Amino acid sequence: MIVHEIEQKYNVTKKTLIYYENEGLLKPGRDHNNYRHYSYDDITRLKYILLLRSMDISINEIKQILNEELSVADVLKDKKELIKQQHLKLEDIDKKINEFIKRRKVKVSLSQDQEDKDTTDYLFFNQEVIKYHDVMIPYQDIQYFKLSMSSAIGHARGLISVFMNYYVDLDIVIALHTYSFQIMNNEQVVSMMEIIKEKNIKIEDPLNLMNIYLEKRDLVALNNYINRNFRKWAKQYHLDNPRENYLINKHCD
Repeated sequence: MIVHEIEQKYNVTKKTLIYYENEGLLKPGRDHNNYRHYSYDDITRLKYILLLRSMDISINEIKQILNEELSVADVLKDKKELIKQQHLKLEDIDKKINEFIKRRKVKVSLSQDQEDKDTTDYLFFNQEVIKYHDVMIPYQDIQYFKLSMSSAIGHARGLISVFMNYYVDLDIVIALHTYSFQIMNNEQVVSMMEIIKEKNIKIEDPLNLMNIYLEKRDLVALNNYINRNFRKWAKQYHLDNPRENYLINKHCD
């Protein structure tokens, strides 16, 4: 077979064939016009090389295998172990990425003493820093805040009463990271909005939540307003809601 026929039949380029030849893996004959001509044995050898390459075996390893200096079984066992280790490493990376980017469900507190009173996860605000566990975020490091909203289906007394829980989604953007929180509604959310507003830091707030919270203040009035408008917001701003279904999952993270 000539080069063009091999290219078509085995989906391998002329450049690759010449590379294999230069590496000593293939030694095609030449016809009277000096064109390469591949014998049956050459093609059998090429198919074997292509099979090994498809399993990510290196050219140097293939040379050793063809020269019977290395067992293909040993190479494949090593390759399988390497793949296993890479898979574990990728799983670990994926876990770290998910941990890094996930939106943490918290309550807002203005007092650090609150953190010791129950098992709720708290995001602590004062005039100098925002604190989450051991993470301290000085206001001067914050490039901007992003405000949005999400919902979750809740229920009371079995399945008799079904309602919507609403959460403020807060992103705190600094130079190299974005801290993302899903904030449960309580009376401290208004205080959080007041602190954020007075810091005069850029805010992305397409839903106008800052003004809504500062104007309504009363949680009952606020929830009534959100109930009337949330569906419109979700459609207009493509909000990912409801985030959770409490008919299925009754527990917060």
